[in-house]
Amino acid sequence: MARPAETPKRFAHLTELSLDVTGSLVLHASDEFFAPADGLLRPASPEWREGEYTDRGKWMDGWESRRRPAAGSDFAIVRLGTPGVIEGVICDTTHFKGNAPLEVSLDALQLSPTTAVADLLGLPDARDPAELEALAGRAWLCVLPRTRVEPDRVNELLPSLELPRATHVRFRIHPDGGVARLRIFGRVRPDAALFRGPGSVDLAAIDNGGTIVSASDAFFGPAGNLLLPGRGVDMGDGWETKRRRTPGTDWCVVRLGRRGIVQRLELDTHRFKGNAPAAVRVESLDAGTSTEPAAADLSPDSRGWSVLLDTTALAPHMNHVFDPPFVRIATHLRVHILPHGGVNRLRVLGQALDTAGEARSLAVLNAMAGTGRESLLRSFCGCDRFVSLMAAALPVPSVRDLFASADRALAALGEADWLEAFASHPRLGESRAKAPGSAPEWSRAEQSGLAGAGAKAMERLRTANLAYEERFGFVFLAFASGRGPGELLELLEERLAGERDTELATASREQARITRHRIGSWIDSPAAS
Repeated sequence: MARPAETPKRFAHLTELSLDVTGSLVLHASDEFFAPADGLLRPASPEWREGEYTDRGKWMDGWESRRRPAAGSDFAIVRLGTPGVIEGVICDTTHFKGNAPLEVSLDALQLSPTTAVADLLGLPDARDPAELEALAGRAWLCVLPRTRVEPDRVNELLPSLELPRATHVRFRIHPDGGVARLRIFGRVRPDAALFRGPGSVDLAAIDNGGTIVSASDAFFGPAGNLLLPGRGVDMGDGWETKRRRTPGTDWCVVRLGRRGIVQRLELDTHRFKGNAPAAVRVESLDAGTSTEPAAADLSPDSRGWSVLLDTTALAPHMNHVFDPPFVRIATHLRVHILPHGGVNRLRVLGQALDTAGEARSLAVLNAMAGTGRESLLRSFCGCDRFVSLMAAALPVPSVRDLFASADRALAALGEADWLEAFASHPRLGESRAKAPGSAPEWSRAEQSGLAGAGAKAMERLRTANLAYEERFGFVFLAFASGRGPGELLELLEERLAGERDTELATASREQARITRHRIGSWIDSPAAS
């Protein structure tokens, strides 16, 4: 495995949102004549191969488009493996000396990771060019305007606009040329739903917002590797320190993605056969819901840390599972390896606690009474039995308990209850035809993916909706958030061929999914708190 490229100091406190190992992927490129755009996300530093050519031209490590004869630009669309707030961009033009672009720009948006490429490009079926241009203008937001870059250099760029969360970026080169690497840095913003389920989650995983705050040494491998998904492929894919020749331990400080209750630790020395640490000790710190504690609080000699796992022996090339004798609430962990060595991965399994915003929203809900509470609960799922079961469950102590109560209420519904809930939904695409404010807020937000649909697509949708209702006796129901009109139409026409019992069960699952999404959206909304 090639050694990963180093992170510039100005971005060292950020997470690389575009890492290939976390699921980042080039979905589309306008032109890849000389070199494919997949090369943009390679983890290793750009390579030079003297005298090597392909049948297209000189072999280059990166993405390179053909010469553009007319005005315009080339672009590549990248799905970020870890969605988040973009705070830094590296446009690395190393080895592109006479063929780098003059300028680059970056657009971003938030969508479902499974959104079809056609919808990202604004090219679903049955749309005219004017509608496509309008959709593209609304969907993509410019976070980095056209910025000059230098050839054969690691260009460090700072965005001019901060989006709350980006899942996809569109990297544009002006007018054409080659770029070796594109690296997007920022703060991970995982989907809050990850922390609201009944099971444990890895509070330290990079996907869930975990980061390394500091480390005593990372000579052979960065401590950030501990938090990557999967199991490292070799010793270079873990955290490894140099051989310590002085007393003490090597250590790293992990900031958890969410404040939570730590229930289990996993420490994997996979591939470290002759250089694994002899032992490990883990300490925890609870900084509460406040901001990052001062650097002095995280130093190896600072107070305020509690022993979570006392000094425990480690074996080489083995995954270790530890259940700490005391279950503690933590925002940070300090992992000591005694006396030095290498560790492949760290997992911190536990349950997330409510954020300050979630706690405020929950307090509002718990304090509600009468018609206000009934109206809100009915907006989550429009049937009497769900409303009564949820009202009986309130107050609840946490957001996790709120979702567990909703799951129990949904599981108790019968066919008549589901049909009542289905009847509260407008037909798919219907709410956009009404005057602003007349359609429920939920339906307008949930059907935002249909905003750019053309007249032909909407007519197909209307016809299929009517056919569905005539066949099954209830409105077509699908979780529409993040789905474009092409995908929804295909789904509707496919489900038209099913049997009623099967379709009732499918629609019930979709209703449950919609209900959980609505509860989460309300909890996260400013109006709630």
